[in-house]
Amino acid sequence: MADLNDDKAGKRMDGIVVLLRIAALVPAIVADRGPGDRSRPFRSTGTPIVPSGWISLRFCAVVPYARQAASFPRATVPRLPQSSTDRALDRHSLPRYVRSRGTILKIIALFALIGAGVYLRGSPWSSWNRFHELSLGVAVAVYVAAVVRGRLRDAFIVVASVGLGLTVAEAYALVVSAPAIEINAPGYSVLRSIVGWGPGQPGVYRARKLDGRSGSVIYDVGYTIDADRNRQVISAPMGPTVAFFGDSMTFGQGVPDTDTLPQAFADATGYRWHVLNLAFPGYGPQQFLRALETDIFRDLLTEPRLFVLLTAPWHAERSSCLSDFAADGPRYVLVDGMPRYEGTCRGNWPFRLRPLWSRTAMYSMFFEPVFGGARSVDIDLFVSILVRAGQLAREKYGVPTLILYWPDEAYARRAGVTEAQIMGRLREGGLVVIDARLDPKDFPGQELEIPGDGHPTGVANRARALLVRDALAGMTR
Repeated sequence: MADLNDDKAGKRMDGIVVLLRIAALVPAIVADRGPGDRSRPFRSTGTPIVPSGWISLRFCAVVPYARQAASFPRATVPRLPQSSTDRALDRHSLPRYVRSRGTILKIIALFALIGAGVYLRGSPWSSWNRFHELSLGVAVAVYVAAVVRGRLRDAFIVVASVGLGLTVAEAYALVVSAPAIEINAPGYSVLRSIVGWGPGQPGVYRARKLDGRSGSVIYDVGYTIDADRNRQVISAPMGPTVAFFGDSMTFGQGVPDTDTLPQAFADATGYRWHVLNLAFPGYGPQQFLRALETDIFRDLLTEPRLFVLLTAPWHAERSSCLSDFAADGPRYVLVDGMPRYEGTCRGNWPFRLRPLWSRTAMYSMFFEPVFGGARSVDIDLFVSILVRAGQLAREKYGVPTLILYWPDEAYARRAGVTEAQIMGRLREGGLVVIDARLDPKDFPGQELEIPGDGHPTGVANRARALLVRDALAGMTR
């Protein structure tokens, strides 16, 4: 019976000892903080703290009972956890949460990917942009694969593998093709209503083109833009006007002001005509038609005598919104055999997806030669736009339209037509068509195209200016 009583007494004392320990620790910690100190956390040294004040007296009063309780045979005194140095640890000294090194690396990688994406979005376009975007896409797929688990991780590993293959193919195509680098002065080409883009302000804009492999200069010229934001032509200041429409070939990309086609025509006709250069790089038949529909050049065409357009069958890609750079240009569709204006190319959703693959070097090298180019329906739209423009020129301005047609037999065959058929349909539509091909044999020792670029040289422009001069002379007899 005595043993039983001793056992019960020991259990009671165990509970008392636990309570005494808790009661002793709390005031000691409070006393350590000091009166009025609410900003400083609990001391984290883990060492026992000597209490003070009336709380210390209470603590001292219970110490003898704790010692007496510890003398019972079955009594145990709870102890705080101890470190390897046999010092008691305070639970407040341990950090609540410590991020692992892997978590920190994942956060850093996430911010690095976001920064790279922002930089690419704000950087000017170059032929290496798609390579950089593909590389970033692979990095994102690898990052997600490292973060997620299960089947989703396997899916992103596959995505990263495919993306890596495309990136390698793009790099190979870029190195082999070595596309040239074009550098134009700021403001040379800006967004403009109706036609899509054009010169921003009057002035002289420097344009350079460098070889993509050697870095050598292909051309380095200045384009003089007049007060009407057209390329300057020295001609009669007013009077009967000959207006040239078209793209970079008519504008004179890569040649100085003195060697453009409109300037060569003004020179060849003795400055008897007021000559306008209304062309700009990237334009196509759709800009010609839209300008006549909206009369944006009406103030300049007070005494028109002839409209001239230099074109080629591959302009059908532009008039059908197949060219990526034509995003802001006018868009036309055929309705009952007539072209109808439908806003801009950008408004057509398939056009928004096309640049994802068409603006890559591997597409230009491997796929475009086989699958690219205009189709027969695109040629139909191309011809109908030119015919309609010729009709408006006669109805609204009372002038004929001269088409300087630059044939490309191989391209036309791929589209399912012949050059004779295209030129025949243009003539049937009331247009004056002249074959603009030049035989290199007639120009020994002279370049007809800028080496490394392909645009007409001053020699070629002067030769075609004579064709326009002779055709105009025949019309005015």
